[in-house]
Amino acid sequence: MAGLCNMVFRILKWTVYGGSGLLFLGAVAVLVLFNDLTASVPQLPRQLDDIFGQPTRIYGNDSEGKPVLLHTLGGNQRVDLQRMTQHFRDAVVATEDAGFYDHRGIDKRGMIRALLANLQTGSYGQGASTITQQLARHLFFTKEKQWLRKLREITASMQIETRYSKDAILSAYVNNMYYGADAYGVEEAAQRFFSKHADDLTLGESALLAGLLQAPSRFNPYYHMDRALERRKIVLNSMVSNHFITQEQARLAEGEDLVLKGTSIGPPHGPFFIDYVRDVMVEKYGSNLVYNGGLHIYTTMDVELQTIAEEAIRVRLAELDSLVGDPVYATSSRTKQHDALEAALVSVDVKSGAVRALVGGRDYTNSEYNRAVQNLRQPGSGFKPFIYLAAIDKLGYSPGTLVVDEPISFTTEVGDEWEPKNFSRWHRGPIILKWALMRSVNVISAKLISEVGPQSVVDYAKRMGITSELNPYLSLALGTTGIAPIEMASAYSVFATGGKYYPRYLIERVEDSEGKVIDEMTVTGEQVINRQSAYLMLDMLRGVLLRGTGVGIPLRYGFTVPAGGKTGTSSESMDVWFNGFTRELATSVWVGYDDSRPVQPMMGRETTGASGAIPIWAQFMRTATDSLTARIEKPREIPLEPEEAEEVYRERFEFPIPVGIEFTQMDINSGGPPANPDSVLTVAMRGAIPKIAVPEEEPSSGLTGLP
Repeated sequence: MAGLCNMVFRILKWTVYGGSGLLFLGAVAVLVLFNDLTASVPQLPRQLDDIFGQPTRIYGNDSEGKPVLLHTLGGNQRVDLQRMTQHFRDAVVATEDAGFYDHRGIDKRGMIRALLANLQTGSYGQGASTITQQLARHLFFTKEKQWLRKLREITASMQIETRYSKDAILSAYVNNMYYGADAYGVEEAAQRFFSKHADDLTLGESALLAGLLQAPSRFNPYYHMDRALERRKIVLNSMVSNHFITQEQARLAEGEDLVLKGTSIGPPHGPFFIDYVRDVMVEKYGSNLVYNGGLHIYTTMDVELQTIAEEAIRVRLAELDSLVGDPVYATSSRTKQHDALEAALVSVDVKSGAVRALVGGRDYTNSEYNRAVQNLRQPGSGFKPFIYLAAIDKLGYSPGTLVVDEPISFTTEVGDEWEPKNFSRWHRGPIILKWALMRSVNVISAKLISEVGPQSVVDYAKRMGITSELNPYLSLALGTTGIAPIEMASAYSVFATGGKYYPRYLIERVEDSEGKVIDEMTVTGEQVINRQSAYLMLDMLRGVLLRGTGVGIPLRYGFTVPAGGKTGTSSESMDVWFNGFTRELATSVWVGYDDSRPVQPMMGRETTGASGAIPIWAQFMRTATDSLTARIEKPREIPLEPEEAEEVYRERFEFPIPVGIEFTQMDINSGGPPANPDSVLTVAMRGAIPKIAVPEEEPSSGLTGLP
């Protein structure tokens, strides 16, 4: 068939350039091809709307693990043509297909112009699709500009015109096309953008919606009002040119104030999560199958945890707004809301890599930009664990290794002198490695990356799930390369699993419209670092929460479940982070402004990962852990004895200790026997005697965590 199509294309080209002598031969070939094409066109449905196929359904999981419907792709509210304002119908025809009521499915003049242009350029760049052809295109799962597809499309268009009325064709078109903002069909679009029905649209509103059909994302007025208004002007001019309205009507419509009142943009549950699932599916299967193929997509979302995550961001960002002097978000103008503080949260099941919750911003209605996935921001000190891990493996260091915090300078890759500075702007002298990480000492990170080599650090980060580009520079010591929150959550889960990496995923299973499984996730983990090294890092990261920069998590926020993590603050507080984990969840939280301006100080102190991101992380993890616990614990007829309850707690929450790890107490400044009570620190070390339980650590009342 493809060969026949190519032959006809050559014949038509000879006909155009070689004169009419070959016209008859070309016509015969076209008739043969047309007969073959007619047989290959799918059967037309009884209802023209059915050309758009069956809607795809996306599911999450309730607290019992049962599927719950989250969102439908491709399904929409359809209204009769008579229930749409005449201005809108005229705007669509004038803009998309001015000769719609005169042709029989194809624009002959437009096709000839496009054919000649394509022959001259030797490409298939130009097209001349009518509204009917655009409907016909949905019979085929492709939008590639290929001659074979185009010819089939023309054949189907002619059949559609024979079988259905013009009004039925126009109705199917405006009721099913995508208008942006998750709106399919004019009724949904009218509600999304203006909170009104399709029969209440003004001329200016009608022209704007008609203009969205060409490129919904490019002309979305929520984000590109200037483009939307320019596009509206083009639509109004087309209406004038085709005698649908007068010049005076167009002038008045151009002067209309467009007030965006839509409040229901996006799915009600986890819109950022579902957007990411949709993007993954479209990339793999194509938009037509995803939107019109009647698929059933079962995601990893835990609906209850997703709700907890969204609430944590909403509540804690509102508090942070007041602390840094930002306007109250809920009562601010849309312009000010665009400039407000933002946040992202991703929580991953450490035992499988399944993403249980994902929030890409504080308000999907105001911005669909997914900061959890698309936003590459500097993790600051949150990147240090990869450096410490490389030092443990490559240099034979341990958490008890004595290092020196002192003024130092390095020659960078480009020959510049670099003098790393600590957040505190002072130096501690000799300290053990665990204390250096707990207190986030920049100088020590710089020394370590210089000793182990930047490329080794990059290699460790990559094998643990960091997919963003990392340049092997010394500046990695301070986390100066952009990384997405979903990557950080995934990477930190490796510390909780004893060094095993489970690739992150959001889709458990995909079924076709008949329930046949066409794709299913198989969970497999890979041991990317050895168990002893992973535990040594885990022990140091637990120390961050007990007496380090994350000490507020158990003391202020009451989250006492065994956990580890690391704060992160980029230069001038443009990005503040907390990345942490338990045996069940690894969660990453980022806070900052979209334009990368610094987060303002709160009460005279620089806003950091501890003060800006930990409140969100702690609220989510505490509530999420309570939720998971409630699902597991069932009412018991006979209460557990204290020893039994302790054993149950240990099996669920305490991190298993691998063979070859022992614990010792040492002085944080000398690495020797403790000199005074405030300098005592319990440290995990590689040893010959495996221990059964971790000795209890008591935070010192004389030490407070730095931000």
